[in-house]
Amino acid sequence: MNKKLALLGGALALACLNTVSYADSVKSSSSDTIVVISKEETGIPDYFHEKFVFNHPDCMGSVTVDYYGAEINPNDSELIAKEQKICAQNRWSIDGSGAGD
Repeated sequence: MNKKLALLGGALALACLNTVSYADSVKSSSSDTIVVISKEETGIPDYFHEKFVFNHPDCMGSVTVDYYGAEINPNDSELIAKEQKICAQNRWSIDGSGAGD
């Protein structure tokens, strides 16, 4: 049981470190930007699996987003506004300032 728990903990630590190290590598991009990491076709016409990083101060660093759907435009102001809103909501719920209001 302890071996399984140790393996699970090790795998989780590696996954977290991998995400953090990648997010650190894209921190050089300016604020309020979307950087597409990968894009794969899914076999369904005009439907993609994309991973992108959103960088904004409210996110407290870069956030990796795993997305399925139509191809994204990294310069789309509506998409950037949506990601900003999600980061702001997450920031309030993390520090407890807006929880339960």
